[in-house]
Amino acid sequence: MSGLAYTNEGPFTLTSGEALVADRLVLLSNTTAMYADAGQEPVGIAQDNVASGAAVAVQPLDGRPRKVTGSKAISAGAAIYAANDGKVSDAAVGKQLGIMLSAITGDGGKGTAIIWGPRGGNDLLSARNPVIEYFDDFFEYDATATVGNWAVVEDAGAGTGDVLVDAAGGVLNVGPDGDDNDEVYVSSIAEIFLFQANKRLYFEARVKITEANTDDANVIIGLSDTVAADSLVDDGGGPMASYDGAVFFKVDGGTKWQFEASNAGTQATNTDVGTRASGTWVVLGFTYDYNDGKTAIITPYVNGVADTAVELTIAGLAEMHVLMGAKAGGTGTEESFQVDYVHVVAER
Repeated sequence: MSGLAYTNEGPFTLTSGEALVADRLVLLSNTTAMYADAGQEPVGIAQDNVASGAAVAVQPLDGRPRKVTGSKAISAGAAIYAANDGKVSDAAVGKQLGIMLSAITGDGGKGTAIIWGPRGGNDLLSARNPVIEYFDDFFEYDATATVGNWAVVEDAGAGTGDVLVDAAGGVLNVGPDGDDNDEVYVSSIAEIFLFQANKRLYFEARVKITEANTDDANVIIGLSDTVAADSLVDDGGGPMASYDGAVFFKVDGGTKWQFEASNAGTQATNTDVGTRASGTWVVLGFTYDYNDGKTAIITPYVNGVADTAVELTIAGLAEMHVLMGAKAGGTGTEESFQVDYVHVVAER
């Protein structure tokens, strides 16, 4: 087979000019697909492992989240460029191709990137761009506002409550006062995200728990269709019994970050995605892959390291808010849950 065949949205087919490995950048050399090297301009990403001379499906660089292969360790959020043998690097050689959504741990490691290609722009909010991006670094915040990006649910007289911290880079403190089971939640006013059968999504937040007692704080952050009192159940009960979404959480009496995906009353929970360290910043993120369009695969990341994925039935899911909140786990303990930023990218 030779030449090029394609559709507007799906992969196109080329003849490989050398043995190729999946999830690596390729360029067009005459009419064949070859690895793109550092400084070169790729046309897409190989979808399969193939021998030289075989047909290979190539996914175009279209601004959607795609899996790529690194030539070195690369942090989430880093700008990426072509490297030798079809890999990507954060070394600025040639034109920027995209932005890493999840970290790559080393040479040959794989991660998810928004990748638009060397001839595209990085204007992710362009009307013609196929992704939507939500980012808040908390430079401005007003807990009493009736309009704006955020709404608040909290107990009366919740003490420390939700405040904008005077800190470099912008930080929001979501903190209940010292009464047992007092709580405060901050959520996006609109339900702006949806787990769908044909669109991928990435969520990330940088957070810090500072516990007044050893392990008393209850916290939650992620996406949920429901934001209400007892979004965290009293006395270390974890997230509410019924909601649509995916969240990281920590409970009173526990020292582990947990991760859960939920479709109404059915949850899939990973009870240990990492040990929380009081007073230490951590980056929590997850990728939503619609998989076969019926059962999605959701993979949590802690500081860029993937943990065990969970499965989620897609049918019946509702639109979701960004949700972050905390509940006190004891009397006289003013817990602090700080959020440096929230970042969500989804296919349009």
